[in-house]
Amino acid sequence: MEEIKTVETIEQNENVNKVLTSVSDEYLRKKKRNKIITFSAISFFVLALAIVIITLSCVKIDLKPFFIADPTNNAEVYIDNKLEFTTIDDASEQEFLEIYEDSFKTSILTAMFTGKLGDYEINEEKTSVKFYSDTTNGSGMSDTLKNNLGSNYVHLYYGTSQRLYSADGSLYYSNANTNEYQLSYNDVYFNISSENHEHELTFYFGAYCEDGQYISRPKAKIVSITIRANTYSLYKFVTGVEE
Repeated sequence: MEEIKTVETIEQNENVNKVLTSVSDEYLRKKKRNKIITFSAISFFVLALAIVIITLSCVKIDLKPFFIADPTNNAEVYIDNKLEFTTIDDASEQEFLEIYEDSFKTSILTAMFTGKLGDYEINEEKTSVKFYSDTTNGSGMSDTLKNNLGSNYVHLYYGTSQRLYSADGSLYYSNANTNEYQLSYNDVYFNISSENHEHELTFYFGAYCEDGQYISRPKAKIVSITIRANTYSLYKFVTGVEE
């Protein structure tokens, strides 16, 4: 009798061991499956993220304010305050314009990290700051404009009046006075860099009202827009320096 109980006990233990082994194996299989699924999900996410980053680093965006057209009359480049290049009767005008346009193009990724995605603010002083030194004929640069530009800069001149637009595509109206007026310009200056990296670039417009109710062209005031750009290629094109 005792012997029969011992056999039954052994069989019961063996059955329990089999059940435990089965449960353990199933647990390990599930754990392994979960690890594989988790690893696959993480791998897919990392791959997708890498593709997005590569795409954003390759696709470029133009940060130049959309309304600033290529100069219809003339573009001049000054290095150390000396005129070094002009597009008038110059065979390299097209090359200059291509480099000029490329200066404002950067990857979407870089634009995102710098907080610039084609957005900009128009800065207008509440108190008028002269754009021209000669407010009778509307020529020359005021001392304020000279100080803001530095010694390396580009001058764009337009034969016809151009309009200022906000980043949302709407016409910009002066907010310096109680009454609001549409602003126009003929002359634009912006600074260029002698170093090969992106920098803060500011466009300075000689802003005025065509109807003369607020301000006439010779008495134009400074209105500015600041973006990021790499203008080293322009500097190199004009000066012929080698990297």
